[in-house]
Amino acid sequence: MQGVITRLERIAVGRLERHYLGVDTGGDIRPQELGYAHGLYRGSSWLVLAEIFRRLEVGEEDVFVDVGSGMGRAVLMAARRPFKRVIGVERSARLNQAARGIIDRNRDRLACQDIDLVTVDALDWEIPDDLTVVYLYCPFPDQVFARLVDRLVTSIERSPRPLRLIYYFSTVEDREVLRATGRAEAISFGVPRYLRAPFEELSMFRLLPRDGWRAPP
Repeated sequence: MQGVITRLERIAVGRLERHYLGVDTGGDIRPQELGYAHGLYRGSSWLVLAEIFRRLEVGEEDVFVDVGSGMGRAVLMAARRPFKRVIGVERSARLNQAARGIIDRNRDRLACQDIDLVTVDALDWEIPDDLTVVYLYCPFPDQVFARLVDRLVTSIERSPRPLRLIYYFSTVEDREVLRATGRAEAISFGVPRYLRAPFEELSMFRLLPRDGWRAPP
């Protein structure tokens, strides 16, 4: 079955890269090429992203961010849904430049037109208090992830709301950081049998304010 997934992925990547994006976002980029001491760049799986955003409930007030957005795969896929706003946070100006080109070439295909690509370190980025969906693709060491989670919790306390956090290739330690907040509840993705293997490494949590949250009448 894994061989089937690999073939599907190659087909999806080939079609999207050549005919949809007009640029190659695949392959690995060494950290030295981006001016970093460590941290290999690799884009999220197109197949997994397509399934995430096909199944994710999106309302007209939802605001999405990809933290560590790279060349913009997840930003592009999110903007095809009717989010109020889509944000990419990426510390590499080179990767953000490529992402802007992809978004600009595909503006007429996107449901969300309010797209902001920010070149900044994630821990220096000011979290907006209307943020409701966070996507991460193994971008951080554990201690940095813990600091980001602390800042997300501070935001939902300051402006009470539920916040969904989707983490692709999260570690056991990452999941423990979330559970230790006392605010996180796991959410299951219902996926087809043939996609269960790639989704084993995907976690989604809902973060809630200390006093809980109730939808306005």
